[in-house]
Amino acid sequence: MLDTDVLIIGCGIAGATAALMLAQNPGRHITVITRDSNPCESNTRYAQGGIVARGQDDNAELLAKDILEAGAGASDPQAVELLAREGPDIVQEILIEMAGIRFDSQSNGEYEFGREGAHSRRRILHVGDGTGQAIINGLVAAIQKYPNISILTNTTAVDLITFPHHSRNPLEAYRPVICHGAYAFDRNERTVHRYMSAVTILATEG
Repeated sequence: MLDTDVLIIGCGIAGATAALMLAQNPGRHITVITRDSNPCESNTRYAQGGIVARGQDDNAELLAKDILEAGAGASDPQAVELLAREGPDIVQEILIEMAGIRFDSQSNGEYEFGREGAHSRRRILHVGDGTGQAIINGLVAAIQKYPNISILTNTTAVDLITFPHHSRNPLEAYRPVICHGAYAFDRNERTVHRYMSAVTILATEG
């Protein structure tokens, strides 16, 4: 059995970003599990398109308007507003400053923003045709520098440890469901281990 403060299932852009931010507290231990032998192997790696930032003559209101129009009524306005307001700043803080990802730039050193799809402004950052690979390589390299982050490869989550589902007391069924970790299959040892955590984050990519 392994005890950790935070268990993150998945090491794509969501899992790696969560680990990187949580590790800023040196007293917190984070464990990331991923089923592949290479922690950079995930759907993120194969994303060829760019990522939305904030270009020139751009703002959160314009970005939200573009997303809502492109969604044709299928986008959650609150989620769109949050993404438009905070997303570009997070790209700057985490991907550029913390993970050191070098997006394509012009000869003068300014970013080469692209314009795609329904965007009304040039606001897409790229790393050639391999933006996803550059992002995950940068994120994994960044989290590997933190001694309070453990990355377990060849480890596949098979079940969440939840109460009351795993309680022997039938009366526990009336209590709220709480996740306390996960059972995971170690592909090297061919055994299942129990990982207990105060917080469990599902960051798997479909």
